[in-house]
Amino acid sequence: MTFREILFAMLRRWYIPVVVLACAALATAVLASDGGTYSTKTVVTFVRPATTGLSPSNGNTDPSVIAFAGAVVQEINDGRPPSRYSTSDAPYYGAGVRQGVLVELANSGSQWVSTFSRSDVELRIVGRSAEWVESQQEDLVDRVLAIADAKQAVLAIPSEDRIRAIVDPLTMRIEYVSPSRRGQAAAVAAMLTVALIVSAWGSVTLDRRLSRHRAAPHTRVEFSSRRILEGTPS
Repeated sequence: MTFREILFAMLRRWYIPVVVLACAALATAVLASDGGTYSTKTVVTFVRPATTGLSPSNGNTDPSVIAFAGAVVQEINDGRPPSRYSTSDAPYYGAGVRQGVLVELANSGSQWVSTFSRSDVELRIVGRSAEWVESQQEDLVDRVLAIADAKQAVLAIPSEDRIRAIVDPLTMRIEYVSPSRRGQAAAVAAMLTVALIVSAWGSVTLDRRLSRHRAAPHTRVEFSSRRILEGTPS
């Protein structure tokens, strides 16, 4: 089918493009009014006793410290593994989440192969308001510190010999994320393209079905007339 035939089908079934474009416009308006979101990726680093986050040998890459950080994450998640994405730096809101929390051990691998090379616990929080994100951030940080302390207290480890949890102050900031004008224009163009494709497909499909439906009675009448003529003696 040529472009001209598709265009004529859309003109004949004009009500289909009108309905599809109206639905696309409504969906675009709803998504545009949705606004941005607030996000943070807070990092809690576990290090050896009597060291700091800036110490060259603080144990941040020590397998035993990494395992301890993983145990803390597992308890926070009630034993369930966290969601995995294609890359470790993929933003949580990029998965379509508008309000939620993700607690995981820093993973330098991918969604297929996990590689835990640092004892960093990442608290990814996305919410509709900065207040909600901040409250979740405070609660999660407190839980991480409390669980880490409780696990070592059960083993009667002296406080000076315990693995330390350090909150990276630079990761405490909460950012507001919203689409740029270029992104909004691209989204509108994508919605318009999809609407045109769907309306063209619907118009052509309906036009063909109605054409076959109109042609069917004439075919039956012609066939019946031929049978009558063939049965009539000369």
